[in-house]
Amino acid sequence: MINQEYYKLKEEFLKEWPLSRIEKLTLEEYTNLDKTSFCYWLEAKTNLLGRIWGGSAYKFGIYKRRNTATIVSGNSRKTDRGYAWFTKYGSTVDEAFDSIRTILVSIIKYAQSNDLEKIENIDLGPACKWKIAFLYSDYNVTNIFTWDPLYAAAEYLDFKGEVKSYSVLNKYIISKKEANQDYFDLMHFLWGIAENPNPDEESNNEKNHHFDLSSLNQIFYGPPGTGKTFKINSFFNKQKNKKTLNIDDSILINKHKTFWHLAPGEGGYLWEDLKSGNRLGYEWCHNDIGDLKTLNRDQTNNFNIKSYFSYVRKGDYFCIISGRKFYAIAEALHDYDYSKALDEDYNFQTIEVKWIKIFDTPELLSASYTPTFGRLNGGKRWNSLIEGLKANKIFFDDQTSKENLNPIFNSETNSLFTTFHQSFCYEDFIEGIKPILDENNELSYNIEDGIFKIACDKAANLAGFEDLNDALKSSKEIVKAKFEVSEPFFLFIDEINRGNISQIFGELITLIEEDKRLGKNNETRITLPYSKGEIEFCVPPNLYIIGTMNTADRSIEALDTALRRRFSFTEVMPDSKTLEGIIISDIALDNLLEVLNERIEVLLDRDHTIGHSYFIKLENEDKEGLKKIFKNNIIPLLQEYFYGDYEKIGLVLGEGFFEKTDLSKQVSFPSFFNISKPDRQQTYKLKIIDENFDIIEALKILLNKKETPNQEE
Repeated sequence: MINQEYYKLKEEFLKEWPLSRIEKLTLEEYTNLDKTSFCYWLEAKTNLLGRIWGGSAYKFGIYKRRNTATIVSGNSRKTDRGYAWFTKYGSTVDEAFDSIRTILVSIIKYAQSNDLEKIENIDLGPACKWKIAFLYSDYNVTNIFTWDPLYAAAEYLDFKGEVKSYSVLNKYIISKKEANQDYFDLMHFLWGIAENPNPDEESNNEKNHHFDLSSLNQIFYGPPGTGKTFKINSFFNKQKNKKTLNIDDSILINKHKTFWHLAPGEGGYLWEDLKSGNRLGYEWCHNDIGDLKTLNRDQTNNFNIKSYFSYVRKGDYFCIISGRKFYAIAEALHDYDYSKALDEDYNFQTIEVKWIKIFDTPELLSASYTPTFGRLNGGKRWNSLIEGLKANKIFFDDQTSKENLNPIFNSETNSLFTTFHQSFCYEDFIEGIKPILDENNELSYNIEDGIFKIACDKAANLAGFEDLNDALKSSKEIVKAKFEVSEPFFLFIDEINRGNISQIFGELITLIEEDKRLGKNNETRITLPYSKGEIEFCVPPNLYIIGTMNTADRSIEALDTALRRRFSFTEVMPDSKTLEGIIISDIALDNLLEVLNERIEVLLDRDHTIGHSYFIKLENEDKEGLKKIFKNNIIPLLQEYFYGDYEKIGLVLGEGFFEKTDLSKQVSFPSFFNISKPDRQQTYKLKIIDENFDIIEALKILLNKKETPNQEE
C-alpha cells in the first residue's frame, strides 16, 4: 500500500524526536548546519508529509547562521556571531532558546491531547507550529499547514463558517473523514483541491494539456499542419488563463521613481542578514569612506560604484539581485544621509527601508550580468525586472489598461519556448561567451546562460531551490524531498530536427536521460566548458523537454541517432474528424482532406500529407476562406513537395486548377539538324486564383463529382 511510506516516515520522526527528548532539547540539537537537527527533520526529512519550505529561517524562532560577517540588532530581530533570533523570545541566545523549547513542548502536549485551540494562541510561525502539531498528533490534525489551502479544502467539504481559525478548520476537515477512509488518501485528495478548486472542470492530465508526464523527453512528429505546435500554444494559453491574476492581492508601486539594483555581497552571502533587518547598503560604501556626496573623483578608486549610493532618494526602490536571482524589493524611507547611515552596526553605510516584498524563493531574471550597485530603469534588465515583479503581483500604479489590471504572464506557465534552426548552436542553448557594451561604451565579455541552462535553473526554482546551483549543493535528502512534490517545468523546442543536434546539445545529450538526472540512481554531473565553476552541472528531474518536428522538412530517420534513443516519439497525423460538419457548397471538408492525402500518399509518402489545421478555422459556406487556403497554403505546399512537377500536382488537384499551354505557338526555334520543335509541345500551368476563379467547381472536379469535357489539344 503506497501510503505505508508516509506512516513509516512519521514513525521514524517520532522515534528520533520523542517528547522526552524535546523536553531536554539543546540548541545544537534544535538547529545546526548539518543534517541532524530538529529543524532539518521538520523541514527536509519529513517533506513528504507536508511542505513548509520557503520564507525565512526565522520561522523556527531561532536558527544557526551560515554567514556571520555582520551583526544585526534591530527592534524585532537580533544576531550574534553564531545565531539569529526574534527578540520577542529573549535578549540573549539562551533566553530565546529556552522560550522556543517551552513552546515546542506546549505544542506537542496540546496536539497529543487534541487541544488545538491552545495551539492557535502560541506565538510561533503557523506553518512551523501546525506541522509540529501534525507530527505529534494521532492523525487528528491535517497536514495542510498554511491558511489558503486549508480554507480551500474545508470549503470544498462544505464548510460555511467565516471564522479565521486553524483549529476550527482542522477539526472540521478531520470530522469529514469516513470511518474506513485512509488518512493520507483524504489528505492527498485535499491537496489536489487546494491546487485546483474546480476538479470537475479540469483533471491533472488536462492541467498539463495532455502531455505524457511518464516521459521526460518527448517529440511530436508529423506532416505540416497536423497540430504539433498547436499543442504547445494550447498549453501556453491554458496555463495563462489559469494564472489570470486577482488584482485584489496586488501591490502598486511608482514607476517614476528610481529603481536601484543592489547586490547583497558576492554570491549573495549578505542576504540572510540584510533581510532580517530594515536597512540596506553594500560593501563598497565602507563607513570609513565618509560622506559619499563629498567624494573626489580624482582621488577615489571606483568612484562610480561608491558615489552612486549617495543619489538614493526617499521613495526610490531597492531591488535585491545576485546574478539572475531577484530576492526582494524595498522602498527607501529617506534620502541618503551620512549621519543616518551610521545608525547601525554594519561596517558599511545604509539607508532605512520598508520591505515591499521578500520572495519565498528568488525570482529568476533573464540575464546574469549585474553591477554591484546601479540604476535599473530602462536598462538591459528592465523588462525582465517588470515581468519578475508582475509574477509576484507587484505593478506600477499607472497601469490602467484591462490587460495590465488583469495580467497574464508567460512566467506563470512554468515553461520556456525556443525554435531550432541551422545556425542555432551550443552557445545559444547551453552557455557561451557574449560581448557586453557598458555605459561608458567599453567592451567586455561575459559568460551567458543559454535557454536550456535557464530552463534548468527555473525548474530547480520551481522545486523550491534558489536555482540549479542551490539544488546541486543540497543534500540528497533535500533534493529528493523537494523534487518529488515539485510541479513540472517545460522546455518546448519547435522544429527540433532543423538544428544540428550533436552540436547544440554537446555533452548534455547524456544528461537528459531520466536515470542520469539530479537525485536519480545514476546521477551524472559534468563540468561545463565555459563556466568551469566549482559546482558541476546536472539536469533537474522535473524538466520536461517537448519537441516538435515536421516530417516533410526532414524525415525522422535523418534525426540524430543519439537524440532518437533518448526521446519518446508521438506521431501526429492529419485528422479529418476535426473537420466533420464543415460544409461549403456541398463540399465536405473532412472528405476533401481524405481525398487529397490518399493521392499524396500514393504519389509520394505519408510524411508529406496535408494537416487538418489548414482548414480548422473555416466555417460553413466560407468560400473565400477556402479559396485563400488553396492559394496561400495548399498549392505552395504541393509545389514544394513535387518540385514543380505539375503532372503530379495535377493528379492530386485535378484539371479544375490547371490550364494547358502550347510552347510551340509561343516560341520560334532555330534550325537544329532537322529538328524544328521539341517533342513535348504542351505543358500545364496553374490557373490564377483570383476573384473570378470558381473554387467550388475546381473542387468538384478534384473530388470526381463533375466531369469536364476534354480540352482541345
